[in-house]
Amino acid sequence: MRVILIKILMTVVVAAGIYLLWIIPKPADTPLGKKAVVQLEDGARIAYYHSGARGQTIVLLASLGRSVSDFNLLAPALNEAGFQTIAIDLRGVGASRFAPRQSKLTLFDYANDIEAALADDGASDNEPLIVIGHAFGNRVARAFATQNTDRVQAIVLIASGGSQKLEPGQRVSTALGNCFNWKMFPPKRVGEIRYAFFSGDNKIPASWKRGWRRQAARLQINATRTTPVAQWRDGGGIAPMLILQGKHDRIAPAALTSAKLKKDFPNRVQIITIDNAGHAILPEQPKTVADEILKFLLKR
Repeated sequence: MRVILIKILMTVVVAAGIYLLWIIPKPADTPLGKKAVVQLEDGARIAYYHSGARGQTIVLLASLGRSVSDFNLLAPALNEAGFQTIAIDLRGVGASRFAPRQSKLTLFDYANDIEAALADDGASDNEPLIVIGHAFGNRVARAFATQNTDRVQAIVLIASGGSQKLEPGQRVSTALGNCFNWKMFPPKRVGEIRYAFFSGDNKIPASWKRGWRRQAARLQINATRTTPVAQWRDGGGIAPMLILQGKHDRIAPAALTSAKLKKDFPNRVQIITIDNAGHAILPEQPKTVADEILKFLLKR
């Protein structure tokens, strides 16, 4: 009897250990490029990654609570075309840190963090820039462009959500929240990532099962809620915009997002609909994403 109890106890301990290994948040991949960190006045630290020769600068901004390592497939293509990339992790993501007493932020506070990283990298106040934002990053990209109309020459929005509302209880809203729920049974959580971000049976890379930072996402969601859409939606009203729209995007469907931007700014907005892609887009159709962005940038 004693032997049986010991075996049961050992089985429980092993199972508990495996479960704990499953639910411990896994870090994102390391972003490509030379890493640097800038310390801000409020004590926050912003990590950024410089890649490529000294061509025109492209700023890369990632999705909700995620790292700029999501651009690891895109950055080399941009670098090979003669652009340098500055991929900037937002507060609470990767090596970027919250302020010791982190207060609530607006999208323009995040834009100021981007400005600080660029200045630390040596960018001048009048250096022409291109900004690329994926999902939540598209909001920060437009806020930054709004504050820097004299510098931002082009804006690329990948999965351009912003003005649509995701209601509590909505299936896709629940799935998005569960992406950050590390306590959920792993296969079920992966299913939620698929529903929220991926089209059909597209492969979910291991990197997209990791790196979901809940606290960073909460701060970013609050910034979206507290910053009036009208203050940043047009991205400053000057620079041309390319929107890469996933045909099967559940979080930011075209009718509620890119189509509205095209209607309101017809002379500035170009939409490319990417088949077999959801809200993730970058890992789903990396070659198409790179080709369309370069086509847009090189024809200017």
